[in-house]
Amino acid sequence: MNGLELRQTSGFVSVIGKPNAGKSTLLNTLSHSTLALVSRKANATRKRMNFIVPFCEEGLDSQIVFTDTPGISRIDVINDLNTESKLNMYMMNEAFGAIGDCDICLFVVAANANDIGFYKQFLERCKKPHVIVLNKIDRLSQNSLLACLKSYQDFQKHYLALIPLSAQSLQDRQRFNLLSTIARYLPNSPHLYDNSIASTTLMRDIFKEAIRESIFERMSDEIPYQSDVRILKVIEKIDIIHIIAEIITNRDSQKSMLIGKKGKTIKSLGTLARLKCECIAEKKVFLSLQVKTVRGWSNDSNMLVKMGYKDIG
Repeated sequence: MNGLELRQTSGFVSVIGKPNAGKSTLLNTLSHSTLALVSRKANATRKRMNFIVPFCEEGLDSQIVFTDTPGISRIDVINDLNTESKLNMYMMNEAFGAIGDCDICLFVVAANANDIGFYKQFLERCKKPHVIVLNKIDRLSQNSLLACLKSYQDFQKHYLALIPLSAQSLQDRQRFNLLSTIARYLPNSPHLYDNSIASTTLMRDIFKEAIRESIFERMSDEIPYQSDVRILKVIEKIDIIHIIAEIITNRDSQKSMLIGKKGKTIKSLGTLARLKCECIAEKKVFLSLQVKTVRGWSNDSNMLVKMGYKDIG
């Protein structure tokens, strides 16, 4: 260590931003995992998920606990929750609750100078120290990127750092610099968890997200948004995991589309989901997947709790 005293930091970093800003893609890259649900479709994330990322550099030993959160379309939406479904209320409470529970916010925004108004709203509500990540810079010309950077630099007294990058093609050096920036601003603290743990999220919830991700990849239109997954049972043996789950849909017509002609769609979807679960569990998985219609499930408190959405109002 060349005589340097080793500083140890640890803390929680909530990843906040609009739907489809690239939050989950960035987290998977930073954590070298595929645990976060990633989709080209917006509003895929519905509940918090934690990722434990150890980081070391000369003189610093840090453990960063990232929290993925549902996308926030409008910062002031919290004032209009009475008009939202109970699922949407839950999602917004998850996002805003994560801001209150963290040490630092990682504010992720698609690089666009016209989106500065959203950041202004964020500043009015969030008083937490925060780092801004300007994502998807590969989609901008050099002049557009400079204009975008300038629009945020006008607010530099409010944030800790402004970091432009592209999460889908993040280089090792960029990953190191972002983690280093965050780690240096975390409070002095021993590690909160064993570094061998990738996530504090329950494995059944991770399996649920893997199945939901498969629905987003295989199905189109409204089905990914009007369906969810309920894990009925997880039985883990030495060499195999048995997962019994059901996809909950809002209408019988959606159920028919998920099953497909002669069951081809649900079979294909189940195979994809099983492979994802095997990649996560690092062992063989047997997945039993059924489809069930529950009308109005997104506004049914009892059903939402059964699907893992706790503390529903």
